[in-house]
Amino acid sequence: MPNEIAGIDMTQTDQPQPAAQVGAGLRSVRERLGWKLPEVAEGLRIRLPYLEAIERGDLGALPGPAYQTGFIRTYAQSLGLDPEEILRRFRDAGSMGELPPAELKFLAPVPDRGVPAGAIALLGVVLLLAGYGLWYLHTEKERRMAAAVPSVPVQLAPLAVPPKPPAAPATPAAPATPAAQATPTPAPAAAVAAAAPVAVVAPELTPAVQPAAEPPAQPVTAPVATPDNGQVILATADTWVEVSDTTGNILFSKVLHAGESWPVPDEAGLTMTVGNAGGTEIAINGKAGAPLGAVGAVLHNYALTPPAAKPAAPPAAN
Repeated sequence: MPNEIAGIDMTQTDQPQPAAQVGAGLRSVRERLGWKLPEVAEGLRIRLPYLEAIERGDLGALPGPAYQTGFIRTYAQSLGLDPEEILRRFRDAGSMGELPPAELKFLAPVPDRGVPAGAIALLGVVLLLAGYGLWYLHTEKERRMAAAVPSVPVQLAPLAVPPKPPAAPATPAAPATPAAQATPTPAPAAAVAAAAPVAVVAPELTPAVQPAAEPPAQPVTAPVATPDNGQVILATADTWVEVSDTTGNILFSKVLHAGESWPVPDEAGLTMTVGNAGGTEIAINGKAGAPLGAVGAVLHNYALTPPAAKPAAPPAAN
């Protein structure tokens, strides 16, 4: 977008401008567009005295800071200007009447006081000693009970029944085989390997095949309806458009959003300046063309219509 729009310098400056100068710049843009202030007030649903106060730079005549911000933003946007830049200039001039932001102070949280590490270690040692003491008392009691059992007297020793050894597990009897039967030969190693069970891998243990990542979707521009005849400026993305005639008079100056269009008048010698060539197309008789340039590129003095034909010179007299 050009740094200067209809006589207003849109570059960032460190030196603030007076509020009256900012308002005069808005009035200059409106007059170059050929708009009457009462018509603008009726279209924006803003009272006429409020718009007059904005163009004078007298924001004290507006109801309050909230209304000041809303009215200035709406008026600047209708003129095709950056509303945030216009608000910043009025704020720098000190005429917005906004209160300074309040400074908030938060209380610092109280740190948690947990159990000290030394106390935890001491508690663990105490529990370990208590467990060892209980184990010692239990084993000592069993040892004393075993020592208190009397042994068998000598005269009764022959009558004592010795303990029976554990019975061995019975083995199945082998079937009788003829003496002449030959001892079976061991199977070859290849046959044993073939008879060995094959390990089956569970399906849930096999690694799953990851699907291929899909390519990212390409951005889609907004569809724009094109008329069947004439020449139309189409906006596939947000772009600032200004159309002038051969005398320098501005016929159209506005930010076109994606999906919006503006019909070109049937007038010779019209030129156009756009702030986003990649988001601007020209449709002729319902057929949209290619973008006018790269995305974000500024295009100056683009010829929309051919210049007027010069009248033919009269034939020279003989």
